[in-house]
Order: sequence, then structure tokens, then C-alpha cells
Amino acid sequence: MAPDRRNVCRGRGAVRTCATAQIALCKATAGHRQLVLQLGGSSDSPRLREERRRRSAEARGLSIGLRRVLLAGLRQTPASPLEQQELERLWVLFLSALELFLQDLYRAQHLCQLFSMQGGDVAPLLTGLGGWGLPSRRGGGPTQPSTTQCLEEEIEQVRGMLAEMESGANIPPWTVEATETAQPAETSGTTERAAWGGPCAGYCCGVL
Repeated sequence: MAPDRRNVCRGRGAVRTCATAQIALCKATAGHRQLVLQLGGSSDSPRLREERRRRSAEARGLSIGLRRVLLAGLRQTPASPLEQQELERLWVLFLSALELFLQDLYRAQHLCQLFSMQGGDVAPLLTGLGGWGLPSRRGGGPTQPSTTQCLEEEIEQVRGMLAEMESGANIPPWTVEATETAQPAETSGTTERAAWGGPCAGYCCGVL
């Protein structure tokens, strides 16, 4: 295989790998957000909080791998202008997803401080579904050290990733705009189309 053709294939492989990882990251962070929104509510429980920690770990693991592949692709000579554009687009989308994930972690920290766990039970916010009355005062107690420490470590890890991303690639977010992008001719299958542009392929983000 000629060197140019190998570079093109390598570039397409990197873009598809990053696009697939971006889709998985979006699903993981969306699932994590749904769990965060239930903290302090009638469905809150130790099991829900453990599942939130698991989803958070999954999202952070995906973020580490995606950041590594994207940085490697952006630092090497692109096989084509299209590959460079796609990698930059994915970089900005990744940056935005990580910032939203960090906001959810801060929200989780705040809610876990308001509604701590005491004796294995959660002091819930009464929503009217389980009875009438004021919210339990048990929610004002101190958060368990393990929960606080866990969330602080998660927040610091994501903040560190964001700082490394901003210093690792000079791609201003304002260079991305919503535009209609064409599918590559090679991506005729459903799986390949999803790997290239995700479930929202067609109208998507492009680099100015």
C-alpha cells in the first residue's frame, strides 16, 4: 500500500475511533446526569449513589482515552484537510461535553451535602408523592467523608483534564459553527455512519 493511502486509512481510523468514543461518552454523561437529578428525591438511595459513582468512573475513563487519541491525531500531520477538520470538531465537542460533566459533578456534590446518608438511609426531599409535610431536617447534617472525598477527587480529575486539554491544543471553541455536513462516500453502513458523525449526522458542527 502506498504511503499516502496508508496515511488516509490511518486518519479515517482515528476519526472513526474518536467519533465512536465521543458517542459512548455522551451516553455515559447523559446517564450520569439522570442519576444526579434524582439525588435528594424520593428515588434516592445508597444503590442510586453507587450507580452514580460507577457512571462517573465510566465517563472519566472514556474521557482519558478519547483525550489521548485526539491529542495524538491533532499533533501529527493530518492525512487530509477533512481529517483535520473532523478531529478539531470532535475536540471542541469533547471539551463541551467535559465542561457539562463537571457541572453535573458540582451539582452532585451540592446535593449530597444537602441530603446526606445516615445509618444507610437517605434523608430525601419530600416531593408530595410519599406524603405531606416539610423536608426532613436530617438533610442538613454533614456529608459522610467517603462521599465528599469521592466527589472532590472526581471533580479535581475532570478539572485537571480540562486544564490539560486547553493547554494541549489551541482550538478556540468559537471556530465551530452548526452546519450541514456530508457523509463520506465510504460510510454506507449504519455502523460506519454512526462512527463518523454519530446519531445526529447531517446537521452537525463544523470548523470555521
